[in-house]
Amino acid sequence: MTTLSSENRDRPSGYGRYNPDATSRPSFYMSDELLQTIANQAQQERASRSSFVASLLGFLLLSPVGQQLQENATRNNRTLVQELEQSLALFQQQLPLEQINQLAVSSQRSQTQMLSYLVLLGLRAYQEGNRLNLEADNE
Repeated sequence: MTTLSSENRDRPSGYGRYNPDATSRPSFYMSDELLQTIANQAQQERASRSSFVASLLGFLLLSPVGQQLQENATRNNRTLVQELEQSLALFQQQLPLEQINQLAVSSQRSQTQMLSYLVLLGLRAYQEGNRLNLEADNE
């Protein structure tokens, strides 16, 4: 196991102001494989490991998506990790990711951009279908 620590290495030496928040950062114990994955992803994003982990945790715990995951986890009597795994498993089962990846490559988009494009396109088609149905019902 490796420790990813964000401890303040600039301990007070009698000079300057002492920031108590800077010394109360958590240490995470994780496998070497996970630490290397975090380091690689942080490097790709041009961020430090600690800022990458803090951003990821902030997203999972403080964002509206994270709040919804927490509420779902509580409602389904699962941990947050179990709820996230279940959500991702359902997402992957219901979407033809290989086909979406092929569309993304052919349109020079990332997978995320392609998914967003398809969702927006689907919403427009759905709304247009509803509009046509309402017009047909009113005739």
